[in-house]
Amino acid sequence: SRVMRVNLWPLVVLLSVLLLLGHQITEGFSFGAAVNIEPFIQDGLQKVKAYYSVLSSLPCPALEELCNEVDCTPHVTSSPLKGLVPSPGWCLRQWQKTIPQNYTSKIKLGSTEDVSLYTRADLSIRSDTNSINRPANAALLPPVRLRAGCRQVIPVNVLDLDGDAVRCRYGNTNLGAFLQLNKETCTLLYGGGAAAGQYTVEVMVEDFPSSAILRKATPFSTVSLQLSITVENEVGCPAVPEFRGVSPAGGSLVHVLPFQEIHVNITVYSGVQEVTEMSVIGPPGLFVSPLTTTMKSQTSTTLSWVRGPDPSAHLLSVCFVANTKSLQSEIRCIWLQQTQTDSLPPGTELKCNERKLQMSLLLPISFLEDLHLSGLQLNDPTCPVLYNSTHVTTTFSLTGCGTKTVHLGSELLYTNTLRSVNSNSTITRDASLVLPLACRISSQQAEGPNFQIVVPSEVETFGAVSFWLEFHIPGEGPMAADTRQARLRSSRFARTPRELHRSGQLDMLDLHVFSNCSLARAELMVGRCVESETSDFLHTRPLFSQKCVAGNGTLEVLTSTSTVRIYRLYLNSMEIKGDTMYVECEVHLCVTTKQTQRCADRCTKSSERTLVDSILTSTYRVRSGPVSIVKQATQTSTAKPTQTIKPVNLPATSQTTATLLSCNPCERVLWVTAVTLLTVLMLS
Repeated sequence: SRVMRVNLWPLVVLLSVLLLLGHQITEGFSFGAAVNIEPFIQDGLQKVKAYYSVLSSLPCPALEELCNEVDCTPHVTSSPLKGLVPSPGWCLRQWQKTIPQNYTSKIKLGSTEDVSLYTRADLSIRSDTNSINRPANAALLPPVRLRAGCRQVIPVNVLDLDGDAVRCRYGNTNLGAFLQLNKETCTLLYGGGAAAGQYTVEVMVEDFPSSAILRKATPFSTVSLQLSITVENEVGCPAVPEFRGVSPAGGSLVHVLPFQEIHVNITVYSGVQEVTEMSVIGPPGLFVSPLTTTMKSQTSTTLSWVRGPDPSAHLLSVCFVANTKSLQSEIRCIWLQQTQTDSLPPGTELKCNERKLQMSLLLPISFLEDLHLSGLQLNDPTCPVLYNSTHVTTTFSLTGCGTKTVHLGSELLYTNTLRSVNSNSTITRDASLVLPLACRISSQQAEGPNFQIVVPSEVETFGAVSFWLEFHIPGEGPMAADTRQARLRSSRFARTPRELHRSGQLDMLDLHVFSNCSLARAELMVGRCVESETSDFLHTRPLFSQKCVAGNGTLEVLTSTSTVRIYRLYLNSMEIKGDTMYVECEVHLCVTTKQTQRCADRCTKSSERTLVDSILTSTYRVRSGPVSIVKQATQTSTAKPTQTIKPVNLPATSQTTATLLSCNPCERVLWVTAVTLLTVLMLS
């Protein structure tokens, strides 16, 4: 028995070590953190509001764990921004709370790691501006990656709205011997030589009066920024991915009006390695489109964001970087300044009529002193704006007059802008007006005898969805990476490509079905597709019908994007007469109520009987324009893509149509929001 005890002890120790290591691996830790502050006055008292941003390792911690105090307000989002690099990946969590003038916050990400962020604000009135100081802002960067032997510059992106001098200093760093900080330009320079591993660098950002005696002045305020830097032991210093084209320059400032939607297009060139992800840090509600790659080693994405009725911080940062397997581009940041607004006068009315699809405005003329009323116009200058001796009035369609439809969280917004336009090209001192207008759809409610439940509408769940069809030769188009070496869903009913040779060459075309839905975990479901030789679809033949494959001529191409479906059409096996065909598909969107489940896939049979609760949109029918299937001498020109079909929420044309199959009329309540001369005024 003594021998057995001796032999078991190493096993017990080994198991204990493994359990300890497993515990450490699953503990949450930080990939970066930042806090920015804004003084404000409430009930006659000067206070400080702090805005926190933390990059936590996956799995993403619950907001309630980080923001669990009474005065803490979480920034809730249905799909927080996430990244894959470095391992095990990260997610962005954000919240705000009121803090003392001098404050050190302790953020607990795990049982062993606390993130400390220090802030200090000067609430006295400045003699040069006659107002309270506005502290400098520091942008939280995505996790930084460095090659151990390669020099690299890392800009700390800062901005001060008062125009003060901004300087940076180290708060704490374990990479100081290899990383130099230029205090005047807030730039980090890595000179190489560090051992591979992950490091944390804390930078304190402070603003000073520009006219004061430099280097001895006391800073107005201090905010702290923590950066995660991963040094990788890679050989050589190849060219990193490079931003090109319409990509915004670093440090750009964009002014955003209430309910305004902005789009940022980013294109990056990587000649060495394929871009695997675009890491983005930004405000809640920022949408990042899937990456698209062209044949010229260019990868693109679009960032979209809609300003809500209640602005959070007056200044927001959006930072992005392109990652490949072992390389990282420069990090760029832009700034979004949420334009502050004045209050509208009493008597202002903005009404929305959903049945008539109209918005009407009544604005007292006393508010518009020194303004040329004849120069007032909507987004569409041809729509009438009337005025008399007391009021300015206008009534316009929610589907016309330049009215835009945007998706804000769970609400659908109709937005337009009343603005004054100077007919002369000369610069004048005359007053000007920019008045954003918005109507928004709120949630539906269904009431029972002893309970009340909220039934989300299609728009509230999925947003203002659109669908369209595109046709591309395999290996081309926005999903070229998936179709170039396609993974086809196997089926015993489909012939292999080798059996479809005609004169030694395949005759293939890829049908792409797209949806613009940005809801996390939403899945595009294609019920059936038919093709016809005529645009009226008088006579049709099935391509497939909820079974992945309808015969010998169609196979599904598997993709990693849940809102895109691709079907490979083997034209040689399809009985198509003539040089042109038309395609019609029935589609809908689905999302499960449980994150651990996926929508039922009719193409996959499961041996287990499980109940999956899902929310579905109505079924829509989308039609293509004419698709040329003329055979050419080379495979790369066997077909030309058809014109992209118009989304379902746009008027149909003679070539492209989209009609709703099953949508019962439903009553929706419109919450009316009147945005002031750049302010939001809720009218009941």
